[in-house]
Amino acid sequence: MLALAASVLVAAALSSVFSSVSSAQEPVTTVQPTTPASAAPTAQTTVASSGDAGPAVSTTLTAGTPAKPVKGAVVTVTQDGKTIGSATSDADGRVVVAVPGAGRYTVTLDVDSLPKGISVDKGARASLNPNVQATGTLPVVFRLVEKGQATTVGPSNVERLSSLLASGIRFGLVIALAAVGLSLIFGTTGLTNFAHGEMIAFGAIATWYLNASNGGLGLPLFVAAAGGIVLAGVFGASFELGVYRPLRRRGMPVVSQMVVSIGLAFALRYVFSIIYGQGPKQYEQYAAQSPTVELGPISLRPKDLVITAVAFACLIAVGIFLQRARLGTAIRAVSDNRDLSIASGIDDQRVILLVWITAGAMAGLSGIMLASTDTASWNMGQRVLLVTFAAVVLGGLGTTFGAMVGGLVVGIVSDVSTFWLDADLKIVVALATLVVVLLVRPQGIFGVKARTA
Repeated sequence: MLALAASVLVAAALSSVFSSVSSAQEPVTTVQPTTPASAAPTAQTTVASSGDAGPAVSTTLTAGTPAKPVKGAVVTVTQDGKTIGSATSDADGRVVVAVPGAGRYTVTLDVDSLPKGISVDKGARASLNPNVQATGTLPVVFRLVEKGQATTVGPSNVERLSSLLASGIRFGLVIALAAVGLSLIFGTTGLTNFAHGEMIAFGAIATWYLNASNGGLGLPLFVAAAGGIVLAGVFGASFELGVYRPLRRRGMPVVSQMVVSIGLAFALRYVFSIIYGQGPKQYEQYAAQSPTVELGPISLRPKDLVITAVAFACLIAVGIFLQRARLGTAIRAVSDNRDLSIASGIDDQRVILLVWITAGAMAGLSGIMLASTDTASWNMGQRVLLVTFAAVVLGGLGTTFGAMVGGLVVGIVSDVSTFWLDADLKIVVALATLVVVLLVRPQGIFGVKARTA
């Protein structure tokens, strides 16, 4: 089990590295200085040249009591280590930096450029990571104080931990949806499907095309999501009928099929980038909700509450289906002992096809939920593939309920760890948790210990 888990994680990491190398070779957007009409003559803004006016990040810097504008402070916007633009606050303390498109950016206030006597409030951050929509200006807030001014009170540690726990549960449930499908495929066929991330991305992209009014069908998001789930199920069936079933009939070993899945993942990923484009896109509804649901110390956006409830309900439904339904019993029988199930009269090919359809639909739903929280992009599946594998291996390879628990553990640990560590290390913490659990229980949380000679 440890060897198989290590091979899965190493191959997934190599896939991520190869994709990063190829993306690093893409041309860099030319950066040119411009001056917005609303800025003072001394305020220079550097923005990415993108033709028509697009999305932007703005902030108004003030400090003191009463609040007075802070002039001359420099704000820089970066993405993936590349500088997108920078600006100096004008006489009104306002800064506007245009960005090339929707996505997550890093907005940093240069504390050394602040006027004498002005500083960042205690406990506040000088670097923010907002999600910018495809249109409009997104305001961000830097908490500044003047010398002698009382500091403002931010969220307490209990409130921050509670919010991170809620966020981790939501993320864990969404990852569990994808992990269950991956675990079902491994249990019934023995295949580690490295193209599972592309099934996640397909559901998100298909839903965007159904939802977008510009370039799509313009359907309401709930209707588009239902259509995206159906299309993702069909996409999963095409994997089985068009690729893996013919390979099994030719007697191809499972290891060779795994290599085919890696090649299929790369091919599909770049097909998505050609057809869909390499820029992240957001759904048209519910993209910019603010926290409006108060549950004690936890503040949630309505869409996060809906995503958590729907993901939990779907996982419960899958569990009941596997335990009570006749087809669910057949799936468990094929996973436990395929030869014995065939001898008992179960059509294993029909069961495997059903598993691929179910896995595709669940992966598509997971992708839709991830895109609803952030953005839909051509390589979003690759970004969560390693976490999905970690959830499967942590819960126990081939165990459906283990994948559910593994997804929750990975989601909670990774998000809560950002209370103490940088957000960029959350995946590292999740993988470190996986290693610790496997050292104590090599078969995973719900895995069955293999007999040794």
